[in-house]
Amino acid sequence: MQKQSSWQRILSAAVALCLAVPAVAKEQDKDKDADDPGARRAARDEWYNDNYGHGNANPKKGGPFSPKFMKFMNDAAAKERAKYASTLPGTGSTISPSTDPTASIAATGTTWVNIGPTKANYEQNGSTSLTKSDSGRVRNIIVDPSAPSTIYAAFAGGGVWKSTDGGTTWTPKTETLGSLSVGSLEMDPNNSQTLYLGLGDPFDGTGIGLVKSTDGGNTWMNTVYLGDSTQITDIQVAPGNSNIVMATTNRGLFRSVDAGATWAQVSLATGYNEVPYGWSIAWAGGSRFVATLEAEPSATSGNTEGQIWLTNDNGATWTRSTGVTAGVERMTVAAAPSTRGTPTTATLYALADNHAGDLADLFKSTNGGATWTALGAASKRYKNGNTEARTVSAVFNTQGWYDQLLIVNPTNPNLVFFGGALHLAKTTDGGGTYSQVTNWLAQFSLPYVHADMHTATYDAAGNLYVGSDGGLFVSKDGGTTFSDSMNVGIASHLIYDVGMSAANRDASIVGLQDNGTRVRVGNTSVFNQEIGGDGFDVEIHPTNASLMLGTLYYARVYKSTNAGLDFASACSGITECNNSSTAPFTTKLTRWTGDTTGNTVFTFSNTKVYKTTNFATTWTALGVTGLPTTSLFIRNVGVAKSNVNIIGVAANSGRVFLTNNGGTSWTQVAALPNNGLSISDVAFDTANPNIVYVASVAPDGTKAHAWKSTDFGASWTVLSNGLPAGVPVNQITVDPGSNTTLYAATHLGVYRSTDAGATWARFGAGMPLVEVTDVEILPDSSLVRAATFGRSVWELVP
Repeated sequence: MQKQSSWQRILSAAVALCLAVPAVAKEQDKDKDADDPGARRAARDEWYNDNYGHGNANPKKGGPFSPKFMKFMNDAAAKERAKYASTLPGTGSTISPSTDPTASIAATGTTWVNIGPTKANYEQNGSTSLTKSDSGRVRNIIVDPSAPSTIYAAFAGGGVWKSTDGGTTWTPKTETLGSLSVGSLEMDPNNSQTLYLGLGDPFDGTGIGLVKSTDGGNTWMNTVYLGDSTQITDIQVAPGNSNIVMATTNRGLFRSVDAGATWAQVSLATGYNEVPYGWSIAWAGGSRFVATLEAEPSATSGNTEGQIWLTNDNGATWTRSTGVTAGVERMTVAAAPSTRGTPTTATLYALADNHAGDLADLFKSTNGGATWTALGAASKRYKNGNTEARTVSAVFNTQGWYDQLLIVNPTNPNLVFFGGALHLAKTTDGGGTYSQVTNWLAQFSLPYVHADMHTATYDAAGNLYVGSDGGLFVSKDGGTTFSDSMNVGIASHLIYDVGMSAANRDASIVGLQDNGTRVRVGNTSVFNQEIGGDGFDVEIHPTNASLMLGTLYYARVYKSTNAGLDFASACSGITECNNSSTAPFTTKLTRWTGDTTGNTVFTFSNTKVYKTTNFATTWTALGVTGLPTTSLFIRNVGVAKSNVNIIGVAANSGRVFLTNNGGTSWTQVAALPNNGLSISDVAFDTANPNIVYVASVAPDGTKAHAWKSTDFGASWTVLSNGLPAGVPVNQITVDPGSNTTLYAATHLGVYRSTDAGATWARFGAGMPLVEVTDVEILPDSSLVRAATFGRSVWELVP
C-alpha cells in the first residue's frame, strides 16, 4: 500500500486548511481500501457457528446467532444488570455527555474510562488524506420536531445516542440493555418522548426484540418479542393514534394496537410459501401506509421477489401494489411529505436492487402507492458522471442488499436523494435526470460522506442528515456541502483489536470495522486513520513505540516505523497473503511477550502458523506435521511467555492443537468438556506453560465457554464460577504481573479472576454491557485496555 509520507501529509493538510477543502486522491490511485460487507458477514458466521467450507444459504441477511440464543443473551444481560447494578453506567452512576476529544484522558482507580476514538484530525486511505471525523455504522437518525436541538442516532453496534444541543455533545442511552446492536429506532409522532427501539442490526447484529421508552431514552421497558423475528428493520407509529405501531421484520410485517405491548403478525398473500422479509414502511398520509418486502427471501437463484404493499386502515388490512417489475429484491420506500394531504394522490418512491446487488431501478407512484412506474434510472447517465460512476447503475456497487438510503424533500416532491455504496445521488425532476452529490473519498469535486449509506432524515429547518458506515453527516445547503462535525464525541466504533506499549503508555492503535486502522494522538480520544477499509489485529512494539503493525483482510500485514504515520506492506514470506481462498478474512496477530527484543510475532493462514523475529519484516512458516491435512481452518494462535516453542492453535470443529517444539510437530489436545465448538483463544500461564486456557464463542447458552488444563491439554476443567453462564468469551488474558490473575473478554464486558480461574467477577465500574473483543495489559500490570465491538476502547488502572 502506497501512502503519502508524513511531511507530504502535513503539507497537504496545511494546504487543505488554507483552502478549506480536503485533499483529494488522484484518479489513478489504486491503493484505496473499501470494506466487503458480504465477506465480513460470512466471516462472522464462520467465527461464531464454526461454519467452514459449507457456504451460507443466504449470506446477505441476518446475524450469526439463533433466535433462541439471542433471547438467552437478553436474559443473561438482565441477570448481570441485577447483580452488578451498582457498577453499571446509568444505574450505579450517571452518564455524562461526551467531552472535548482533545482533552487529556487518564484512567484512575477502578472505573473504566472511554478513550475513543471520538475524533480524527485526518483520515488516510491510500494516498487520499481527508480532514474528517467518523463514528460507527448508523441505522437511524431522528430529530425531535418539537425540540429541533434534540437528536437521536441509533448505531448498528453502539446503541442509541442522544444530543440536546444540536449534535455538539452526545450521551449514550442504552448502556445496560445487553445488546447495543440496533435494527431500527422510531419516535412516536404524537409524543416525542416515546421511542421504539428494534434490537438487532439486519446484517451482522446480535440483538433481538423491541424495547420502548416513554422518557426520551432515559429508561427502557422490558423486551417484547415480535413472533420469531430476529431483526426489526423499520418501525412506524400511526400519526393521530399512538396505539397503532407497525414494524417490518425478517419474519414479515407485525402490528400492535396497544402501543407496542403486544404484537400480531400480519397475513400477506405474497404468492410464495416463505414468510416474507420486510424492509421498509412509509406513511402516505391519513391512515395509508406503504411497505416493502422480499417474498422469497431465502432464494439463492433468480431473485427474492421484491414486492410493495398498501394499507388504507393503519395496517389492519393490506393489498399488493402493482407496477413493480420482476427481478427486484430489497426495496426501500419513501413518501413525499408535501403530498400527504391527499393520500390517494401522494407521491412515493421506491429504491430497488437486483440479485447482483446492483440498482434494479427507482420506482415512482403518484397515487399513494397503489401503482408504480419504473423510471429506468439504472440506464441513465449522471449529469456529473466520473470515472468511478458514469451511470446511475453504479450507485450500489453490488451492495444494494446492504446499503440503501432514500428520502424525499419535505417541500419538493421532485427532489429525491438516494444512495449508495460509494456516493449519494439525487434527482431534482422526479426521476428524469440524476446527479452525484457526494463521494466516499471527496473525489471529483464532491463533498465527503463516508461509504455505505443506510438512513437519512430532514429537520424542520430543511437540513439533511445522512447516516452511513462512518457515522453522521449533515448538509444545511441542500447537499452542496456536508459536515462531519456531529461525529465528534461519539464513541460507537466497532473495534476488533487494540495495541499498547510499555515504551509509551499513551500510545494506542486500533483496528475498526470499515473505519480502518487508527493511531491515537497523545493521551486524547483523537485517533487518526492511517489505513482504510476494515482494520483487524494491531500491535505496538513493546520497547520502541514507533514500530507498529496493522492488518487488513486475508493475512495482509502492514508495518510502520514512524509511530503510525506511514505503513508499508509487511507480509513477505506469507504465501497466502491477500489470497481469499487460503487465508482467513480476519487477520490476527499474537506477539510473544517473552521476547526481550519485542520482535517476535505470530500470525496464520487457514492451514499454517507464521512467525517473525524481526517485527514483520519477514515471516517464516512453522511446520504442519500433526495438523490435519484437510478441513483445517486455524482461528487463533497463542504462545507461552516462558517458552517461544510452546504454541497453541485454536482450530475449527472445536479443536485445539499444541506444540512444544516450535511447530515441528503438533498434537491435538483431549476433548474439551461440554464443547460447543467455535474456539476463540488459546492462552498459557506466564510461568508454567503446562497450564493452558481455552475460550469459545459458541452461540449456545448450554455449552461451556472457558476451560483450563494443568497438564498441557491432557485433561480439562470448565471455568464458569462467576462468569456470565453461557455467554461467549472472545479471549482470556493472563496478567503479566500475576499468573493467578486472569481477564475474560466476554460479550457482556470484562470479568476477572484472581485465583487462576476458580472464581470470577465483573471487573471495574462504568463499562456498559457490551461485547469486549480484546484485553491488553502493560507488562507491569499498571494499565488495562479493552476493545469493544460498538463502544470503542476503554482503559482502567487496576
